[in-house]
Formats: sequence, C-alpha cells, structure tokens
Amino acid sequence: MIIRILTEGQYRLEGEALGELDRLDDKMLDALAAGDRKGYEEQFREVLALIRGRGSRLPDTELVESDLILPAPDTTFEEACKLFSEYPRNLL
Repeated sequence: MIIRILTEGQYRLEGEALGELDRLDDKMLDALAAGDRKGYEEQFREVLALIRGRGSRLPDTELVESDLILPAPDTTFEEACKLFSEYPRNLL
C-alpha cells in the first residue's frame, strides 16, 4: 500500500504492518468520534510513527498513485474532525 503523508512524502507499507495500521487507524477514528482530543493526538502520532518506522520512503522523484492520503503531521483536532468525517474504516 502506498501512503502519502501530506507535506512529507510517500511510503510503501506492506505485510503485517498493514494490519497494525488498520488497528491504530480505527483507534484514532474512535477518539475523534468521542471528541477525545488527547486520544486523537496520541493515535495520530502512533499512525505516523508506524508508517515512518515500518514503511519504506519513496524517493520524491518517483511518481506513484497513493492508496491512502493522510493529512500533515501538524493537523489540529478540529481540522481532523472535518477531514476524517467520511474516512473509511477497514483500510485493507
């Protein structure tokens, strides 16, 4: 799966890391739905850390269509509520 983090670049994430991403992503969406600002911030940091840590960064010169686009790392809780309002669960 190719994942773009806006303002940062693209990563290729494969294997069991995708299941972990789906789990963390659902926890982030749950925090947003519950109005839990701190929970959202923690889960979004974990999502980004997983992608950066277990994904392979694609060179900026390589043009590949993204399967998933995440907002910039500094996205606020209020912005995230709007951006993720129709975001799909079960990414796989």
